[in-house]
Amino acid sequence: MSWWKDRRTPHAEANFVRVNPVKIVMRAIIAWCLLMPVLARAEPPMHLITENYPPYNMVEDNGEVGGLSTIMVKEMFRRAGIPFAIDLQPWARAYKTAQSDENTCVYSTTRTPAREYQFKWVGPLLQNVWALYAGPHSPAHVQSLEQIRPYIIGGYNGDAVAQYLIGQGLHVELSPSDDLNPRKLLAGHIDYWATSIYRFNYLLKHNDTTALTKVMEFNSVMLYLACNPKVPDAKIARLNAAIDAMHKDGFSERERRRYLVK
Repeated sequence: MSWWKDRRTPHAEANFVRVNPVKIVMRAIIAWCLLMPVLARAEPPMHLITENYPPYNMVEDNGEVGGLSTIMVKEMFRRAGIPFAIDLQPWARAYKTAQSDENTCVYSTTRTPAREYQFKWVGPLLQNVWALYAGPHSPAHVQSLEQIRPYIIGGYNGDAVAQYLIGQGLHVELSPSDDLNPRKLLAGHIDYWATSIYRFNYLLKHNDTTALTKVMEFNSVMLYLACNPKVPDAKIARLNAAIDAMHKDGFSERERRRYLVK
């Protein structure tokens, strides 16, 4: 006899408990179901990056990132049940970070053919109308983009408006921030300034830009959340379902009216 058999009690066979494999499997399934909500809560937050570009994205008085696009993005993630953290960066750096870093998205991003395959897209968040503005030193009687071909247009690094105009073969002088262009236009350092109509109206309410006038609107585009290609398709689908619901139940239009005055 082995050492173990020599030391068994007389009742060892009677005390032996038979294990039911079906019960083990069922208990494992129940434990996994109970654990799933915990795992979902523990998923790492998505890294969202935007720039300081009122009224779409900006730092509010309480120090938090706000603005119309940010309100839309926060509500979309809340409805989708996906954790997130928002970071402000200069646009060019924010755009490159979203291209290179997994689990990262950038907004408010114009969806163009050149950018189509660089990201996975969620939206649209909002419509954005582009316009050309003149200052006190601007040439008069301009009515088309073709007529401004000899002149200098103010834009800023990485912006879709500037990229569009450059693609049209126009002379665009790029600044590190769009905030510099109204001052350059007033001083006569550029001939025109191309920007969003909502951006212009925000600056009109907060700065002395009454000497600037709209020449024409020349394009209308949609703004999106642009995500790194490695963000799972399932997350993109959940976010798109959430933004679709926001458009249908009136949330988007209510916020647009609250923030933007055309």
